[in-house]
Amino acid sequence: MFGPSSAKSFAAQLDAIVDVPGLGKTTVDTAYGGDSFVVVDPDQLGLALIPENARTIAETGIRITNAANEQLGFLHPEDTGWNHISFCLFAGPLYREDERLKARSVVAIQPGKLDRSPTGTALSARMALLNARGVLAKGDTLTAVSIIGSEFVGTIVDETTVAGQKAIVPSISGRAWITGTSQLMLDPADPWPGGYKLSDTWPTIK
Repeated sequence: MFGPSSAKSFAAQLDAIVDVPGLGKTTVDTAYGGDSFVVVDPDQLGLALIPENARTIAETGIRITNAANEQLGFLHPEDTGWNHISFCLFAGPLYREDERLKARSVVAIQPGKLDRSPTGTALSARMALLNARGVLAKGDTLTAVSIIGSEFVGTIVDETTVAGQKAIVPSISGRAWITGTSQLMLDPADPWPGGYKLSDTWPTIK
């Protein structure tokens, strides 16, 4: 279970066009939900968000992310050091199940893998986009369903602004299971009970 995010989420660009290698001109959105996303409708690409398509989704997402960074870019209006798009969110169509608004959600991560979870920052970004379009408002929820069927529930806790731009305060909840436990012990004779630090010892690759 998670709570309200400290990161305000907001839509950046709506219905922008990027020319993606192998795909051609593709309509996307960009948004921030604690991280920066380029968001694409997989139906536009004829791409089903199912485990059998995982490799294709990952490779396609990286191409879209790279194209969006080159052609659209991203600048956070308050965090001036944030100047890139991190991930591609494949945002499936909205549907209702058991009276809950839901959508498939798959995130492609550099250099070419998928998040097995619905991704909380992606859900926050998606809700910000839907809020910007007038689909979701304060108090509304959206359940994101991952490629393996796990779920996160997002709620718009409040509507706010970021540098004068419309934004939301999201809250994300989910479920996890304990898969193991460990025990750490400190030997009273250990001369380095607080650990130790060295300068960077990674080799320099030339």
